[in-house]
Amino acid sequence: MPQEEVGRATEFVSAMQLIGGAAQLNLGIGIMRWLPGAGRKSVRLVFGSLLLIMPLSGLAGLVYGLLVPRVALVAAGEGSFGFGPLLLVLGCAGWGVFVVHDFVMVAAGRPWLAVWRSGTFAVARIGLLAVLGAGLASQGMVLSWVIPVVVWIGVGTIVLWFLVRRFAAAGGPGVLPSRATMAGFLAPTAVAQLGAVLLYNQIPLLANFRMGNAIGAVFFIAWQATVVIDTAAVFFTNSLAVQTAREPHRAVELARRTRRRMLVLFVPLLALGAALGWPVLRVLGPGYTVGAPIIAALMVGVLFRLVVVFELARRQADGDGTGYARLSLLNCGLVVAIASLTPLPDPATTHPALVMLPFVLGYLVVQTAFAAVLTVTDRRARCRTSNRSLERV
Repeated sequence: MPQEEVGRATEFVSAMQLIGGAAQLNLGIGIMRWLPGAGRKSVRLVFGSLLLIMPLSGLAGLVYGLLVPRVALVAAGEGSFGFGPLLLVLGCAGWGVFVVHDFVMVAAGRPWLAVWRSGTFAVARIGLLAVLGAGLASQGMVLSWVIPVVVWIGVGTIVLWFLVRRFAAAGGPGVLPSRATMAGFLAPTAVAQLGAVLLYNQIPLLANFRMGNAIGAVFFIAWQATVVIDTAAVFFTNSLAVQTAREPHRAVELARRTRRRMLVLFVPLLALGAALGWPVLRVLGPGYTVGAPIIAALMVGVLFRLVVVFELARRQADGDGTGYARLSLLNCGLVVAIASLTPLPDPATTHPALVMLPFVLGYLVVQTAFAAVLTVTDRRARCRTSNRSLERV
């Protein structure tokens, strides 16, 4: 597929994931916290959440498609413009609950269902891209996302219906937090989740808008390496919320264990990602290999970002919604602000890697600074705790 066509298609994908992610309102984590004790109220909790997210996400997709018609035009292809917003609505509504399905499966004690679902989804997307991409170009890439999203959400919803009903029947009467308690947790953390969604999806949109589709396609591929590992780390540490909800008396021990396991698992992956950047990009075509040093630099940024991811998970598990929101918004907001405002070299006369460099340096500097501050703050807190223990002795 021509590189510029890939760049055009990534605008739709980024917009779809941006809107769908923002519309989740952090209900995925809320379900992980509340489902273990919900008992017979589990069905109401899960499907009430899904029925809130889907129409909200679909409506936001429609508005976005009308306000930013270039994104809808990619989906419309050679057909009428109305087909573009329709695909955006379907994609956003489905993506809004796609990840939430995974949270429900994990909280209900069936995490391997989420693994199989995501694996088959990926295979289906790649297969459709191979079939549709050559003939339909950017529209084929869009369809390779929207069609599996709609089908997998339809089938997944049926599976969840039986899974959650069985979970509810085995859980006894169960209890749910009051609406005020739910709102107190969701309001700040939903705003914070918006920060992460902007970080993952607004950055590649800005790259396309500011660098052009050809360079934007390269940046999108490189940025996806960052998003994949960052998202995996977030999912890994999100399990801390479930563990803490089940064993609150072990919160400190569980947090320490999660941090240690996260570093052991993800640091080698970052090194591998940096090493494999060039050969993987070479498979896509010679025009993409300029992104290899960009991937290597981004992997260094993710190394420091892991410190932030863990701290977000710890605050979330402790129910510190305000602290979670403050940290997430400040961290992600600074990266987006730098990507929005930093002057870029002229893409027509400058090497593509140098055009992308300001985005990468902004991400790297922000993550390094936050990791340093959080590490120092954590050590001081542990020293104070240790001193109090010694005083008691």
